[in-house]
Amino acid sequence: MRDVNLLFFNNSVCEEKLDGKYSIDSMIQGADSFARLSNATYFIIDFDTHEMLSRSEKMLYLEDVTDNECQRESKNPYWSFVDEETLNKLLLIRNNYPLVGRTIDLADYRSHICTIDYPIIIRRRKFFINQKFTPLVMRSDGITKIGLFIIRPSTSDHMESFIITQSRIRYRFDFKAGVYKTFDLDASLSVQEKMILQRVQKGFTIEEIAEDLHLSISTIKTHRNRIFKKLQVRTMPEALTVIGNYHLI
Repeated sequence: MRDVNLLFFNNSVCEEKLDGKYSIDSMIQGADSFARLSNATYFIIDFDTHEMLSRSEKMLYLEDVTDNECQRESKNPYWSFVDEETLNKLLLIRNNYPLVGRTIDLADYRSHICTIDYPIIIRRRKFFINQKFTPLVMRSDGITKIGLFIIRPSTSDHMESFIITQSRIRYRFDFKAGVYKTFDLDASLSVQEKMILQRVQKGFTIEEIAEDLHLSISTIKTHRNRIFKKLQVRTMPEALTVIGNYHLI
């Protein structure tokens, strides 16, 4: 059995500001409440002790898995169900992830989100998941002590990884170069396309969007098709997932 242990070694609360176990328990209770409200899958890892502190009662795709189906041991339960090629790519991402922290502002580092789309194999079927990570507690030396992971179905059919900072600087992992590079994901979306997506988020229909923006329905449909192409999705719900994952608007 191959033990890949931790996803990340690093990083929003400084450890010395914590009030012992009570503060950690409060964060776990907050994560539990969030999971109940959003029906999300989450888990929290203490990177110092390599311990999973908390996890959702139900784990997306893993509810019916038996122990003998695990491919390897891992603190991240989803890493137990990746093939060797995917595992090697995840390890490459993990090893290069700390380098970004050395190049960005500490406030950005403490509040960043790292998102990865990757495939898992359950009962010989491949599912792409979207995994988001953000630090909950940092040590005084800037290293992550406790981190929160959120798992959702992915709209992607290929591996991607982005680091998204509070100041909206984004880094995309370049698998050929094996490093994160700055990347302006939303530069290709026009102002009008963003306005359309904002209205879709609010539940507007195509007809309502056209009326609100004083455009024809055919023009809205043209913009919609361009949005799909730019975001590499097929439906508007998928588009909303992508802009939510990458904080595009």
